[in-house]
Amino acid sequence: MHPLSRLFYPERVLIYGVSDSPSNLAKFTALNLETFRFTGRMELVGKEGGSYLGRPIHGSIEEIDGSPDLAVLLIPARSVLQVLEDCGRKGVSFAVVQAAGFSEYDEEKSDLEDRIREVLRRYGMRLMGPNCIGTVNLDNGLLLPFFPVEPEAVMKGPASVIAQSGGVVMDSIRLLTLENIGLNKVLSIGNKLDLNECDYLSFFLDDPETRMIGLYLEHVSDGRRLLEIARTARKPIVVLKANRTPASREIAKFHTTALAGDDDVAEAAFRQAGMHRVETLGEMMEVFKAFLLPPMAGDRIGVLCRSGGQGVVLADAVHRAGFRLAQYSDAVYDAIRRETRAGVIRMTNPLDLGDVFDTRFYIQVLEKALQEPGVDGVVFGLTYLHSAHIPETQALIRSALELQERYNKPVVIYVIASRKFHFTLKQTCSLPLFSDARQALSALAVSRRFHLRRQEIDRQPRETVFFSVPQAYPNGEDRFLPPEEAFPLLATCGIPHPPFAVAGNRREIVEAARGMGYPVALKTADPDVLHKTETGGVRLNLEDEQALEEALEGMAGPWLVQKMVPPGREVIVGGRQDREFGPLVLFGLGGILTEVLRDVALRVAPLNEEEAGSLIGETRGAALLKGFRGEPPADLDALRKLIVAVSRLLVDHPEIRNLDMNPVLVYGEGRGCCAVDVKIQASPAPAPGAVRSL
Repeated sequence: MHPLSRLFYPERVLIYGVSDSPSNLAKFTALNLETFRFTGRMELVGKEGGSYLGRPIHGSIEEIDGSPDLAVLLIPARSVLQVLEDCGRKGVSFAVVQAAGFSEYDEEKSDLEDRIREVLRRYGMRLMGPNCIGTVNLDNGLLLPFFPVEPEAVMKGPASVIAQSGGVVMDSIRLLTLENIGLNKVLSIGNKLDLNECDYLSFFLDDPETRMIGLYLEHVSDGRRLLEIARTARKPIVVLKANRTPASREIAKFHTTALAGDDDVAEAAFRQAGMHRVETLGEMMEVFKAFLLPPMAGDRIGVLCRSGGQGVVLADAVHRAGFRLAQYSDAVYDAIRRETRAGVIRMTNPLDLGDVFDTRFYIQVLEKALQEPGVDGVVFGLTYLHSAHIPETQALIRSALELQERYNKPVVIYVIASRKFHFTLKQTCSLPLFSDARQALSALAVSRRFHLRRQEIDRQPRETVFFSVPQAYPNGEDRFLPPEEAFPLLATCGIPHPPFAVAGNRREIVEAARGMGYPVALKTADPDVLHKTETGGVRLNLEDEQALEEALEGMAGPWLVQKMVPPGREVIVGGRQDREFGPLVLFGLGGILTEVLRDVALRVAPLNEEEAGSLIGETRGAALLKGFRGEPPADLDALRKLIVAVSRLLVDHPEIRNLDMNPVLVYGEGRGCCAVDVKIQASPAPAPGAVRSL
């Protein structure tokens, strides 16, 4: 049994704060449980006593026999602490605090929240909220919102949603019902004082009644744990992440920070874990509909339609979504020729059937297309002409559902209905209908990617690894490591760099250059000068001692002298500690065009070599590294190893806040790569035990 099972399937529920006053809200929770025939037992508590729905309202928790599994509290914030204490003594396992008025409104209330956490810890109790409407569970009638929910407004189905917003919860319920998808459980989780999205997601992944999961998040409580839970999920997870404003106040100092804003990191992290991100609730519904269809075994789509323009739109949508137009066999075309007399149907894919309106004929063509071994799914652009065709159109939709189940191939019905018959067609049967071709095919592509990923998980299961992200660092200012610390740190994890020396004495710099051999580069060694080229702090290709002496005249010490290395293809490899997801790695084209081109990809560390290769391949610049127009390929094996080393460095040293290696020079196959410049910003090391490493 999952640790949260009693939160969703309690045998006894206590509703605290009930009265028969017309203005009382807690009574509506009791009304919802009664209306939806909650399968457990309900207890009511309110200081004024009385009765409601023929049930007594107890004056205190002590008057109730036994220990309820779940307590629902709709009371002022100032009263919550004492009531939770009473619940703890009573043996209550879970509490839902619906009241607002905590630290979301007043930072001084953080002390109250700390005291609540202490009560929870002392009694082993878990809490949903505060500032939430709680749970909607159609499986057992547990509906906790403090307003009436009408049975006809909700439809039971396979989707469950976790949301920080009560308003988004209600919108989700309505959309899941209107789109004929249906919901199983929907949660309003509020401020996440105790339980957070990771806990609920873990439960939904175990829940046999939940087949697909939606997440609405305004911030991520524990990004590392969320990714570890999601990356081996065998159920689709669709994420709507709001609050996308970048939080960094030092963007100009590091390319990595400038190119890996908070929202970019979230986007990359969700993708890395196999979660699909959407922009709107409407897009989430379209993706859910695609998951109601059988998975695509391949990428070949058959298109049927009733107009040439519709066929063009659908064909474009097929290609935009990454699918291919299937090749029908002669058997399909022969069957069509036998049924048509005019001979105006062009034997192509898309198949334009517009000169015939015959439901029986359409069903035959659809079945022939699904029988094709070279067709993995069918999109049907369906058009009815007037109201007399509605029963026939409904018959076609029902037949499409039956054929889809028989051949285990998805049938995407694309239809734009009139206002009068919009819901008539949607409610024909459980086959979802789409009104936008591009959204329909994009959603089908999401389903295809998920099922391919799930097959990969089945073939190569990954061990789940957790480690904590430091929430705070010891007192002390961040500092930028000088070159004499930064380059040796790279060397500890096998990252190659040129020979170098640092000195504030001109004689020592000249002797060091003489020892390493010309040509050399001279750079300022001041760690606070971050963009050396822009400030005149770099001189390259100094061929002899005279050139070095002249360069020293024009640059203030301390100085860094480096052995010049051969030119190569310039890339950037960087990383930083993200406040939500911990250490992450960035890769892209390097040099002075890094921020102009913004051709970068991100991954949450740690990475293995396969993942490092995927990171490289995600950039457009990967084509240049693989060899372009006669250029030999770069040493991608060495580059993958370097990226893995950076990911380990960031994991093993959480005090590294930002790291840029730009440029890293990548040479031809077998010739390796070299980090010629590095910037590292570090905090004082966390105290022992503050971070649990891998």
